[in-house]
Amino acid sequence: MCGIAVAVDWPDAESVVGLLLAGILHRGDVTDPVVAPRPRTAMGTRRLRIVDAERAVQPQFSCNGRLAISFNGEIYNYRALRGELRDLGMTFRTDSDTEVLANALQAWGARALERVIGMYAFVALDVQTGEFLAARDPFGVKPLYVIQSQVGFLFCSEMKPLLDTVEGALVMLLPPGYALSRRNCWRFKSPVYPRADAAVAHDPRRLDALLREAVRIRLPSDLPVAALFSGGVDSTLIAHYARQFRPEIPGYFVGSAEAPDYPYAAEYAARTGFDLRLVPFDPEGEEAFAAIDKVVEITESFEPNLVRGAVCSLMAAERMHRDGYRVALCGEGADELFCGYPPLEIAFCENEVEARSIRDDCLGLMHRVSLQRVDRCSMRHQVETREPFLDPAVVNYALGLKADALVDAHSGLPRGKVALRSLYDLHPRLPRMIRDRTKVPFGEGAGLAVTPSDSAWKRRFDALISDAELREGQKEFAAFDIRSKEELYYLRRLARVMDVTRVPHLTDRAWISFPVTPNLEKLSAYAHFSL
Repeated sequence: MCGIAVAVDWPDAESVVGLLLAGILHRGDVTDPVVAPRPRTAMGTRRLRIVDAERAVQPQFSCNGRLAISFNGEIYNYRALRGELRDLGMTFRTDSDTEVLANALQAWGARALERVIGMYAFVALDVQTGEFLAARDPFGVKPLYVIQSQVGFLFCSEMKPLLDTVEGALVMLLPPGYALSRRNCWRFKSPVYPRADAAVAHDPRRLDALLREAVRIRLPSDLPVAALFSGGVDSTLIAHYARQFRPEIPGYFVGSAEAPDYPYAAEYAARTGFDLRLVPFDPEGEEAFAAIDKVVEITESFEPNLVRGAVCSLMAAERMHRDGYRVALCGEGADELFCGYPPLEIAFCENEVEARSIRDDCLGLMHRVSLQRVDRCSMRHQVETREPFLDPAVVNYALGLKADALVDAHSGLPRGKVALRSLYDLHPRLPRMIRDRTKVPFGEGAGLAVTPSDSAWKRRFDALISDAELREGQKEFAAFDIRSKEELYYLRRLARVMDVTRVPHLTDRAWISFPVTPNLEKLSAYAHFSL
């Protein structure tokens, strides 16, 4: 896990990469030497030392020296790939997953990505020809941004360093699951694939085994590990499986004993002896609201659903770092895959074909919302957060389930995560009160009420921005389709620290295609739902 900066056919490449690295120092604990394998080309890494900490200096080279790679992320099946490559006669100097990826690309080319299980963003360079391959994992867990000139390319793990280093140029986003070369950009085949066969019935024991293995392979072999823990259906399952291998793992809960999520988290801790660590958070206090400026800059976003949760995510990461953790687990992806959001719950009860399209929207936006929040907040404090629910085996299983394995009826409302709730019946120590609870978004579970009708959070924006100011702001930022005072407040603060007009994807809002107006009455029945 780290931050990367790569210049290909770029003037003053080494100095430019040095400037980019200066903007992402928070993403690691050591800066590897900048390497210039070709004229006008340089590769640099700010590395968070996790796998083969001392020898995995980047860029790593393939065994014949032909490919150099700058890599951000983790390859979870790198040991299995290493065995296959050894059988092909390839040699290794380190025990790092980065070197395995370099050799895999040398052996199989871009088709190596069909075999890779992990979260990643990388740039691999052919040092003889100057050709390169950049790629990003299927869900976009790890970020990668690029500026392209007439002849060259400049890559970085975050947007602001690119904006600060190169005047005037647009900063583009490499989409999740896409590869980029000098001449082409294409969606590559990966272990995550869309289901084309008929939907299947749910088998709790199979899902139990898949999730257990997904957690196991994400546990570091020689480092302590922590978990983000809310007492929700998802985070409790992650903690449960992790403790089968690492009984000492603690769970970090953001909030106080008065937070909506706390009774559930406390029940699991009391029943199982879980090391539950509270990260104090006062949602009504000045500290929470004052954190917005910092959160907006760190996350490089003004999307409300990202910023709200990031206030809490950043606090959790800071505490984990202070306690000495570099690796953490979280439950991201479960709501999108197993229908934990009201729009998905409603949709799967009414029209399964349309519902699957809406779920695809949710999965496709994760890299702009939840996964961007997790990456920026955790890496700001040098914590690598891993998402077991996004393991290809779990994803493919969820995408193949019938609708009745995703959503049922409870108290007159559709209720999602049927398949995940069924796992609680396999493990008696898991509290039934957690199995039967409703979904509460991360920030709201910590006590940050943000309902659109009335809340302390909304009242602050109403007091700070008049209706006339909102109309003026909507004109000023017309390309960004601002709908609320909250959005305008965040966008103004983001515009203070970076030129948002040079980042085209920011105008493509992170909204799903769910028809809100005809379903407004149904949505209002969910007390926790906010627009």
